[in-house]
Amino acid sequence: MSGSDGALDGLIACDDAGLLRMAGREVFRWAVESMPAIAVEACERAGVAIGDIDVFVPHQANGRIIAAVADKLDLGDPVVAYNISGSGNTSAASIPIAITRLLEADVALSGRLALLLGFGAGLAYAGQVVQLP
Repeated sequence: MSGSDGALDGLIACDDAGLLRMAGREVFRWAVESMPAIAVEACERAGVAIGDIDVFVPHQANGRIIAAVADKLDLGDPVVAYNISGSGNTSAASIPIAITRLLEADVALSGRLALLLGFGAGLAYAGQVVQLP
């Protein structure tokens, strides 16, 4: 599932010089308040419960956002991807990079259910449940 929150599009946007600008506190607040509901909806659309998730792979924007969203989701004890220290915020590539690093580190994740959750400029967002290769 995907969408965007157009009412808040200016929180992450390009300025007149073409540079990406972000209102950090407001984006943090939006992510922590909005992403859990988006995650639940992605699970519902996939026909699974939050408790069925084995691996949580969020966009690697900020460690505090990841921790707060994981806490609000009350996922139990899944593997949570934290790849910020290794790659930083790599925008749209952060989820695929995090999945690759998880699979390289622990082959036991193959075949398990993963919740992928991302957001970005314009406050576009997406959530998907996949079975890891």
